[in-house]
Amino acid sequence: MILLFFVGGLALGYAGGGDSDGDGLTDDQEAILGSDAHKADTDGDSLNDGREYFDYLTDPLSADSDGDGLKDNEDKFPQLLTYQDINGVTTTTTKILRGGEGQEIHQQVAVEVGNVITIDWINYLKEFALRRAELVMSYDYLDPEKEDWEAPGYYLVDEQSMMAEIVLPTYEGVKEWEIPWQDPAMTPSDWPYHLYRLPLETGQSYQFNIFYHELLARDEEPFFATTCEILGTEKLPLDLKLGQREYGVYVGECIMEHPTFDDPFFRVFLGENPRLTIRVYLTVERGIILRYTTPFFRITPSKSVGFSDFIVEH
Repeated sequence: MILLFFVGGLALGYAGGGDSDGDGLTDDQEAILGSDAHKADTDGDSLNDGREYFDYLTDPLSADSDGDGLKDNEDKFPQLLTYQDINGVTTTTTKILRGGEGQEIHQQVAVEVGNVITIDWINYLKEFALRRAELVMSYDYLDPEKEDWEAPGYYLVDEQSMMAEIVLPTYEGVKEWEIPWQDPAMTPSDWPYHLYRLPLETGQSYQFNIFYHELLARDEEPFFATTCEILGTEKLPLDLKLGQREYGVYVGECIMEHPTFDDPFFRVFLGENPRLTIRVYLTVERGIILRYTTPFFRITPSKSVGFSDFIVEH
């Protein structure tokens, strides 16, 4: 027998199992997740298991999904989400924390392109504009003749002078700069979170800058001037452990403009005065980022350039 359950207005069909505790998850689904089929709120955070899994995208087994000391029902940003590059190259785990300077975005990034590059960083934001970053970068070389390495780095923006001190580990060693900071700016990984503080309405547009330390290391202009417009809403299908679900999302399209690149390698790929288009998809109900794209500029001898398209795994 096939039973239909309505979660967030969407009918989902599953074979048998019942829903003993009435939390929107069948007993069979609860067995997959490891939640208690006889307790509507397994973790005791005042959010029932079905709402947590389907609507909040939080962990029904943890009262504090992102580990920031706030229960999920008290936390404006309770999610701990993993985004997988659809090409299978990069995995990013993201959580938003509350700190003394405002919001903190903690991301752990792993890039597998033969060599394995990992970055563990925390970006400190004031009204979702970057003010400080702490990072540890490591390279695990496929070539056994090359020595693996790990090194820390940071950004530090002076709010009075708007000058930024940057220390960046690269395969050529640790590099240091002091540069004018184009505010508001954020890194390629945290740019979608700029929209978290803004009222999302169709037709609205927002201006900010995206900073690429990879380009700084190549002696190129590191900032892209960016305009993001909310194009409208649509349905975005997401493959979950418990089957596919459609989410209503706002679609934001960002146009990134940059002066002509001096490096002839980049010109071959990007042309003169490149304009790059990237997108972000945020749920209409809670503003959770389900998908986003970003260009990348690898700090490698090949100077590779391309795009990553990330979609949340849940």
